[in-house]
Amino acid sequence: MNYGFVNRAALKANSKDMMRRAIPAAWLIALVYQLVTDWVSTVISLVSPWMAEFSELYAQFYTASYGEDVNAIYQASAAILSWLRSTSGYLFLFVTIILALYTTVMSYGYTSYALGVVRGEQPGYGELFSRFYMAGKIILAAILEICYVFLWSLLLIIPGIIAAYRYRLVPYFLLDDPDISVMEAFRRSKATMRGRKWELFTLDLSFILWVMGASLLVDLVGFVFINSSDAVYTVATTAVSTLCYLFLLPYQELTYAQWYLAVRPAEQPAQPDGGDRQPPQW
Repeated sequence: MNYGFVNRAALKANSKDMMRRAIPAAWLIALVYQLVTDWVSTVISLVSPWMAEFSELYAQFYTASYGEDVNAIYQASAAILSWLRSTSGYLFLFVTIILALYTTVMSYGYTSYALGVVRGEQPGYGELFSRFYMAGKIILAAILEICYVFLWSLLLIIPGIIAAYRYRLVPYFLLDDPDISVMEAFRRSKATMRGRKWELFTLDLSFILWVMGASLLVDLVGFVFINSSDAVYTVATTAVSTLCYLFLLPYQELTYAQWYLAVRPAEQPAQPDGGDRQPPQW
């Protein structure tokens, strides 16, 4: 069955086939990616004393927020703000920002890997680390996207969601043409997504059961280890999440990469009759 302009079922079938034929194996690339992103963040949070301090303060605020004692909420909030102005707080903010920027650049590396696989190439593990030379543009694009979505969200939640979809293809245009400016990538994404936001939204929804299943499994494991130490709880839930996304991560990203190449004007111009288009068979 066709949905919109691109055959969604064919995209996902192609993704599964690419995952089977990928060299190195797609699940190995997904594992390495998660080890150098999620697990790096996890390890740092476990070995950093200031991370533990923040977790304890946040737990107090979280508990207070579910009660009816306004004074307790105020005290918990004041404690967090006071701590953030301490040396530990500054270290926490610094490490958090660095990790966020690092993870953002790495995400472009994984998207680049997915594009390579879809185009019939055989990108290896090194592709994950191939985009640090354009880290400045990547970080600027991420900051601008956050600002745009936030500003539109000030109107209502729906305009914010629309803005998020409007600029969804910015990473792909920057990866395809690193020489263009960040604003040009935003312009191209906005033009390409005109009339296609709902199409991409429904593609996102087609993965909802997978995502919900993974989240439920992580929550169940978290419930089992809820009385364990923070370290055991964190490692257990992160490990289960990693296992779930060994399949789901490449499945999603290869599908999105195909969708981008199918709708990108330079790759596949619109048919004059406006009929459904099949995704390219790479």
